[in-house]
Amino acid sequence: MTEVEITAGICGFTTIVTARNKGNYTASFKLESQCPNWQKVKEILNDKDLNMMTELFRDKKTGSYHSEILNTALETIPHISCPVISGILKTLEVSVGLALPQDAVITFRS
Repeated sequence: MTEVEITAGICGFTTIVTARNKGNYTASFKLESQCPNWQKVKEILNDKDLNMMTELFRDKKTGSYHSEILNTALETIPHISCPVISGILKTLEVSVGLALPQDAVITFRS
C-alpha cells in the first residue's frame, strides 16, 4: 500500500490518496478529499482496477494517452493545474514499483 497526502494550495483542501498494487502493473486507489470536485472523481474511480501501463504511458502504436484518471479529472475538475492530478498518478506509479517514493515540491520564489 502507498499513501500520499496532497495539500493542493490556496484552496486549502487536502486529499489523501491510498493506492494498492493488484499485481501485473494493476492498481486501485481510494481518495479522501475535502474538495467537492475530487469527491466526484472518488465516486467514479474509487477502488477501480487500473492498468498502470495504460494510465502512465502513451500507446506505442498511436502515440496517444488512454488514462481513465486523466480523462475523468479533465471532465470533473475545473482547475487543470490542480496538483492532485499528478499526485494520484505518482502514488499509483510508486505502488506498482514503476517509481521510487520521493516527495515532490513546488516552491514559489517571488
